[in-house]
Amino acid sequence: MEKKTLKIGLFGLGTVGSGIVELLMKKGKRIGDNRFVLRKIVENDLSRKKGASISWKLVRSDPDWILNDPEIDTVIEVIGGIHPAQEIIMQSLKMGKNVVTANKALLARAGSEIFQKSVENGCYLGIRASHIASYRLIDSLVSSPSQISTLQGVLNGTCNYLLTEMERKEEFFSVILKRAQAIGYAESDPSDDIDGYDTAHKLIVLLGLVSGTFLPLKSLYVEGIRRITLQDVKFARELGYRIKHLAIARMAGRVVEARVHPVLLPQGRGLARLEGVENGVELRDEMGLDISMQAPGAGKYPAATAILEDLICIAEDRKLLFLSEKEPLTLKKMEDIETKYYLRLNAFDQAGVLSKISGILGSHNISIQAVLQKGERKEGGYVPIILLTHKAREGNVQVALSEIGMLSAVQESPLLIRVEKETF
Repeated sequence: MEKKTLKIGLFGLGTVGSGIVELLMKKGKRIGDNRFVLRKIVENDLSRKKGASISWKLVRSDPDWILNDPEIDTVIEVIGGIHPAQEIIMQSLKMGKNVVTANKALLARAGSEIFQKSVENGCYLGIRASHIASYRLIDSLVSSPSQISTLQGVLNGTCNYLLTEMERKEEFFSVILKRAQAIGYAESDPSDDIDGYDTAHKLIVLLGLVSGTFLPLKSLYVEGIRRITLQDVKFARELGYRIKHLAIARMAGRVVEARVHPVLLPQGRGLARLEGVENGVELRDEMGLDISMQAPGAGKYPAATAILEDLICIAEDRKLLFLSEKEPLTLKKMEDIETKYYLRLNAFDQAGVLSKISGILGSHNISIQAVLQKGERKEGGYVPIILLTHKAREGNVQVALSEIGMLSAVQESPLLIRVEKETF
């Protein structure tokens, strides 16, 4: 194979950008028979220049410094956000430059347009770093001759760290969140992570690779982990489960069920075993072939390594063959899904309350599999009641919970966590 030299322009010198620079320096700019030359860096905050090994001559704040350089053939975008990242990527592709990006939020929002522009201009589009825990599965997703029937994964390291630390140290969510922020596992504003949007962006991109269609974010059911308590973690463990934050997609032809929310998974198997910032993905295709992968879901070096993999693919002319958009996907309504449910209620400790709750559930065709009633019983006090249901329709459960929540004997809104089984 002919030796190739890539001349690279880097946008962003934050955590991931500095990791890319360090990795390229460590590799001595040569990997195999190929050379990678970092020609220019664009960064608005010039105080971010990391390490004496980066010459000031390489760093400026003007995007055109890279975009208008005809010798730069490959652009790496790790500034994040929608604007100006979208304009930088589209302009780079328009000018025939290969693009590597870690920007899952942008890909989820404008993936179809970006992929189409890369095809039109014969450019490589590298997206592995947008899914650092599952990027080695991307080739399988795109090139598989069989349709993916099931995809589910723990796709956010922050959520998984918070949930596993609650279980391991038996500390409250707020305490662990502050520690996660202090050590860099959570942003100062963790909303995208703990409210489920980071996971939703990743799911949209993965589905786009599989189907050729990028679903709008607003069409997905997205729920985060803010309402999960230490109490729930303990109850789940007693029932034989662990709580995980999951992305779920199931496809049948062009009909897809796609959702993001906390789940109970059986202990000791598959995704339930993931600890800390580990992420994992499980896939099953229509022929019954199963694939799984797990890896760290956060950090500058995993992301930089995924970007380096894309650079190697560019040098070796190994392009991903993205599907062109087909007929639209039909998204299954959330109220029509069926699964088991964990329900937590704070109920007044008096005779007949559980009977009323059971009656409402029964009137909506929801049967109870198990009941846990915990806490010290005090006259006139509230105690948590945990109900595990058999499989039921989501719409029925939501209506039943609305009625239960209106009972004078029930304090606060009931909590619902869906119970899922492993893919395989």
